[in-house]
Amino acid sequence: MHNFKQKKLTDLQIEVMSNCVNIKKKTFKTGEYILSFGLRQKMIGLVAVGKADIIRIDIDGNASVIKKLIPGSIFNDAFSCFSNTSTFVISRTDTEIYFIDYAQIMTNCLMNCKYHHQMIQIILELLTENTIILNEKIEILSYPKIRDRILSFLSIKMEDIHTQSITLPFSITEFAEFLCVDRSALMRELKKMESDGIIRRHNKTITLLNVSHY
Repeated sequence: MHNFKQKKLTDLQIEVMSNCVNIKKKTFKTGEYILSFGLRQKMIGLVAVGKADIIRIDIDGNASVIKKLIPGSIFNDAFSCFSNTSTFVISRTDTEIYFIDYAQIMTNCLMNCKYHHQMIQIILELLTENTIILNEKIEILSYPKIRDRILSFLSIKMEDIHTQSITLPFSITEFAEFLCVDRSALMRELKKMESDGIIRRHNKTITLLNVSHY
């Protein structure tokens, strides 16, 4: 769960680049499907306004949140790598999304646009972040037991910020979706881990007490 200080494309940069790159802005209402990765569309989505989630639905109909998107976040076909699943982007608020044809991004700018090279650099950095997030997600879900998934999540998060306490960036329900487990089962396991002296919880803050699990 690396915390990147992301560079972002400004509205002015996007407006200028729209002269040399095919960029379309679309608006979506809360709960509306923005994109299905199954269509394999050759484009990059950039969140301009609002929030959205990348949702994975497995063959049993269970939903999990792969990534939460905020203004400045991007998404692309990399998130369709999960086999036997459907992956969607769903708007959690009213959103505005820029869709950028990434085949044109990698070509030379006929307009000699000064922002084109900068856009490529920023998007590559964001795509790298997406790849890291995917790898971390795969690592966490590789553990069959709920406790091991929790500890894997905590280990990755705490290693990044060099502390033994973290504040969850989402609700318990969303945490369960992220770990691809039932909410009740997650709550039971968290209580067991407290009883076993492994963690301490206060609201959304979790402290790892047993460093052997770190």
